[in-house]
Amino acid sequence: MCKDDGQLRPNPKCSYIPPCARDDQENSENVTYKQKYWKEKVGSQPFTCYFNQHLRPDDVMLKRTHDETVLLHCFLWPVVTFLVGVLIVVLTICAKSLAIRAEAIKKKKHL
Repeated sequence: MCKDDGQLRPNPKCSYIPPCARDDQENSENVTYKQKYWKEKVGSQPFTCYFNQHLRPDDVMLKRTHDETVLLHCFLWPVVTFLVGVLIVVLTICAKSLAIRAEAIKKKKHL
């Protein structure tokens, strides 16, 4: 199991890459602590994880870095920006045509 897809790409065989100490005893204690944590705390409780059974059936991620909200923002903000731009152009054209009509009405009144 990997933490996220960023960790999965460079290290497809490792599930956790802890900070490596120069002391073997400290490294051993870190590994023992992680094993104990996963067995006692996480192993007994259900949790959400993600995997792709077609492309990489043996790899599991604890969290996804790109989910539906990222996809929503990738499409929402460009569309909103485009619509605001179109609205500004339409309002400018309407204001210009109204100004031309107002001038034409003024000229007719003065004649």
